Amino acid sequence: MRITRISFLGVRTGHFDAMTGFVRDVLGLRSSHLDGDWAIFPLESGRRDYFEIYGPGHADERLMTAASDGPIAAFAVDDLLQARAELEAAGTEMVSDVIWAAEAFGNPAFDGFGWFFFRAPDGNVYLLQQDGLTPQDGAAPQAD
Repeated sequence: MRITRISFLGVRTGHFDAMTGFVRDVLGLRSSHLDGDWAIFPLESGRRDYFEIYGPGHADERLMTAASDGPIAAFAVDDLLQARAELEAAGTEMVSDVIWAAEAFGNPAFDGFGWFFFRAPDGNVYLLQQDGLTPQDGAAPQAD
């Protein structure tokens, strides 16, 4: 497997409003999605690279697993299924199945964008993520 970058950082917090305000007003990131207990802040490192904040009421396990009580980082890979096979062969604990965004959100514009959660030897949960984009593709669509 070849890791190309860190493509996602997600955090669940009981201070959702304060945290989204801090990221927007102090860190200067612009939100592309703000809905109740879920905020998405695109990062300049890649078209589907995000910092996401989840409030305590957000329970969509496809996006932020309850198997972790801390921040979760995702590593981008070119071939998600091959990378998963390598982790499984190494005896890594899988926390979720592969989640394909086109299916999860019913949006074909997300074709090829997927991820899964796993637990590393340090006990923390991480993700591997494939964005499915080629350099000539346009900007990433947002979840509804």
